[in-house]
Parts: sequence; structure tokens; C-alpha cells
Amino acid sequence: MCASVTSKYQQLMDRIPTGGMRCSINGKAIAAFATFCTVLVYLAVGAAIFQAIEETHERDQRSEYEKELIELLGNVDEEFQKELEAPCHMVEVLQASPNMTNSWTFAPTVIFCLTVVTTIGYGYMYPVTDEGRGFCIFFALIGIPLFMACLAVYAQHTANFIRWVCKKLRKLFGGKDEVNEKVQQVVTLLFCLIVIITFSGYLSYKEGWNYFDSIYFTFISFTTIGFGDLYPQSEDTLFYFLFVFFIVLGLISLGTVIEAQTSNFSKFLNFISNTCECMCGKCVTVEKEGMIEDGDVLRNGNGNVEEARA
Repeated sequence: MCASVTSKYQQLMDRIPTGGMRCSINGKAIAAFATFCTVLVYLAVGAAIFQAIEETHERDQRSEYEKELIELLGNVDEEFQKELEAPCHMVEVLQASPNMTNSWTFAPTVIFCLTVVTTIGYGYMYPVTDEGRGFCIFFALIGIPLFMACLAVYAQHTANFIRWVCKKLRKLFGGKDEVNEKVQQVVTLLFCLIVIITFSGYLSYKEGWNYFDSIYFTFISFTTIGFGDLYPQSEDTLFYFLFVFFIVLGLISLGTVIEAQTSNFSKFLNFISNTCECMCGKCVTVEKEGMIEDGDVLRNGNGNVEEARA
């Protein structure tokens, strides 16, 4: 999803006339912060609406099953009643809440909203009412482009920060004050690996997962694949905060890496395509530099001379 957010943001910025844009660093920081706050407010409002719809339905459904449980146990002998009570309670909980490990309280619902706008969609939690599903469609239609715009802003700031780090490293080792594309890609990759390793280590410590499972979950999340076969069960406030922080940071860092690799693969495929055309005799070599005009002498891959047509 986020592989091309940096380039798209740069294209939008290039369309703005430089003479009419005199935004200082403080102004850019304020704009980025305002965008981030907008996304947070949108997630909070969405979570409140989802909670009002789904939690009420969940509560009503649970009350209905409790009544059915009481009626069922009332028709059973007292000796057999205790043996049935525990499994019936288990069935009641599963039926009243069949699709989630966490109920529709506010913090888990915010995480659910985040998985919607990021298109991760773990599937551990989803609306079951018609109202909730309808609102989910509306929420996603606005939330996905809003989050992508926010991601583009912070991806650009992250790219600028990495470019600044590369300049400092080149100065430190006596190089020229120029940004090398390959060096920048390596630094970006290292930054992404640090984020993945750190978040995986935290999940392994917090959830008791082995480290490979933690890395697997982190990569599946950062790439927005979101299978949902693994999902953390922690419910403390600090965990929710760090979860949101690492998800957003991972989308930015891994998205930048994927964008760079996509560009490299495109160049490689173009090179193969041009090589194949030359081998097939379709390669054209310009004998003199400059623009091709009528009458220019060209030579194809077979060595035959052709006359250019502009």
C-alpha cells in the first residue's frame, strides 16, 4: 500500500509554484503535526461509533444467552447442573462473542480502526451488525486516503532525515557533500531492520512468542498482508500505544524500502528489455549527440544505416 507514498507526495509538492510557497521548517512541522492529529481524531471518533454500535449489540446478545442458559439449567437435575454449568458458560461466551479475542472496548476498537485504514485487516475483530458493517464501508472510504496522505507526509520527512544522516556520514568519512542513492538505500534498509528487530523483540517479550513468530507477525503487519493467524493478546495502555507507534513507523520504513526495490527492479527489467531488443536487431544507436531530426544517420543492431524520421 505504502510503497509509492514518498514519490506521490513529491509529485504533489512539485506542482506547487516555488514562488508562492515560503513555508519554513516550523510551518512544515506544524502541518505534519496537524495531519497526524487529524488521523488520531478520525480514529478516535470512528472507534467511539463502532463501540456504540457493536458493544451494545454484544451486550444484548450476551444477556439473551444468559437467559437461555438459566432456562436450560432450570430444567436439569441439581446433581447434573454443576457439571453442565461450566461448559454452557463457555458456549455462551463463544456464541455471544464469536469473532474476537477482545470485546468492543475503546482501546481495542481504536486498533481495529487502525487496521481498517492501513488495510492490514487481521480479521480478529470485525463488525457483525448491519449498521456496523455499513459504517465500516463509509469509514474505510474516507480513512484509507486520509491515512495514506498522512503516511506520505511522514515518509517524506523520514526520507529527508535519512538523507541528512547520509550527508553527515559522508562528511565524517571525508566524502563529498552529495547524497549517494545506493548509500541512502542501505541506510533506509538498516533503519527498517532496526524497527522490525525492535518491535519483534518487544512482542516476543510481551506475548511469550518465539522470536521467529514475532518477526513473522511484524513483517506480515508492515506489509499490510495481515493474515490474522497470530495476534497479540496484551491489553495494557502502554502496549496499545507502542503497537500503534511501531505499526505506523514500520509502514513508513518498509514502504520506503519496497519503493526503492521496485525502482531497482524496474531499471533491471528495462535493461533486460533493451538488451533483448539489441540482440534481436531492433536496437538503434544515435551517431551524434543531441535531438534526433529528419536526416540524422542512425545505425541499427545489424549495422545497417538508417535515416531518422523525427
